[in-house]
Amino acid sequence: MADSRMRSRALGLLLAACLVLCLGSWSFVSPRVVLRPGTAQSTAVATASSWNSAGASSPVTGSSLPAVVFLGALGALAALRPSAASASARKEQKIARQARGGEVASGSIVVIAGPPAAGKGTQCDKIKDKYGFVHISTGDILRENVKNGTPLGLEAKEYMDTGRLVPSALIVDLVKDRLNESDIKEKGCLLDGFPRAPDQAQAMVDAGIKVDKFLLIKVPDDTLVERGVGRRLDPETGDIYHLKFKPPPADIVDRLVHRSDDQEEKIRTRLQAFHDQIDGILPFFKDVAVEVDGTAKPDDVWKLIQKAMD
Repeated sequence: MADSRMRSRALGLLLAACLVLCLGSWSFVSPRVVLRPGTAQSTAVATASSWNSAGASSPVTGSSLPAVVFLGALGALAALRPSAASASARKEQKIARQARGGEVASGSIVVIAGPPAAGKGTQCDKIKDKYGFVHISTGDILRENVKNGTPLGLEAKEYMDTGRLVPSALIVDLVKDRLNESDIKEKGCLLDGFPRAPDQAQAMVDAGIKVDKFLLIKVPDDTLVERGVGRRLDPETGDIYHLKFKPPPADIVDRLVHRSDDQEEKIRTRLQAFHDQIDGILPFFKDVAVEVDGTAKPDDVWKLIQKAMD
């Protein structure tokens, strides 16, 4: 693109120089077109005395004026061409990069992953507050695109309405579109729980989405089960309590709900599914993956995350 700009500028300067020379020469030179006998070729013959001998009072007359205007306009267009050409080239290159999936965001991309009840949500809030990342999840992206009726959102809605899983390729396209938005390019982003499966990780790599850090919060299954089965939901306020770690006020205990998802059998099923998936995901990000011990108190886990980030 640099060579193209240099050629365009050189052309503009050359034409401008020709214009200056022509304007300067008109004060004493007269162009005269001569048709050579037997040919259709014409040659411009300049004589220093032709105007004087013909008694012409002005060299810029007749057919010479359109030539002056044309040459001047051509020079001006050539001089302006670099900026227009550069802008066009930049736009074409951007479209090409997006088609390849490359260079989707100039800001950092951090992925945070962890099993259910590992405390990922708490750490996401802390990361956002300190580093200013835009926090996004595939669920948020899906809902936003469906709500706004985007082409990708409408395509995803067809799967969702029929109870089918949204294909990984479509999820990655939605994520790519979100990563190309100006707020993420400026601030970077925190991808929460994505990719969720090895095929999504492969699709990210194929799309050229560069992950700068992959944080994995690790907690033993038995600890996670204890955290899960003790949770209770207040249906009136939506608050979550824990019978051991965050006891509810005595006057609301009777109305608290033990959700079906917080039963031990279901928790262990989700944990096994998580392990099966994360084992296939990590090899794609082995160069940027950092495992964080999530068994400590939230503030201590946060210190470990900061150390990994910095």
